[in-house]
Amino acid sequence: MNGISNIKFDLSTVCQLIISFFRLYLGAWMIVSGTSYWLHQWGYQPVFPQPFGSLPDSSKMLITFVEVGLFDLVKTLEVVGGLMLVCNLFVPLGLVILFPISGMVFFNAIFLNLRYDGLLSVTYMGTATLYMNVILLLAYIRYYLPMLSLNASTGRLADLKRLPEIFK
Repeated sequence: MNGISNIKFDLSTVCQLIISFFRLYLGAWMIVSGTSYWLHQWGYQPVFPQPFGSLPDSSKMLITFVEVGLFDLVKTLEVVGGLMLVCNLFVPLGLVILFPISGMVFFNAIFLNLRYDGLLSVTYMGTATLYMNVILLLAYIRYYLPMLSLNASTGRLADLKRLPEIFK
């Protein structure tokens, strides 16, 4: 028998497939979005042109990001975070990096561009990026729970010896 016929499609398997799809899709979207911006900056044809808002408030926000240099950082973090997700390396960190970006994309798309019709749309990337990011953060919750210590103590220099454990 081949390997495909041995796969058991239960709820757990289906959920894992959905989580993997979201991780790959969100990561790929972020890579394309970030590299498209950088291609344009370097004088090449972008994958798709960077929209700078269809309404005044959205345009003001995005242009201000560009003027203060924050947009370069955002687009770089999109590529870095997207690569983490697609390559399945440091995924919890990649999700944390991409969360504020997804939140701003959502805010810009819904509230500044007044696209309330896309609020419940799973195909509108202005909202889908945040929804996928939140679902993935919940899927990786076990990695964030230790950070929620109520009375956490500071670490010691000796804790740096534990770094090689990450790469095992």
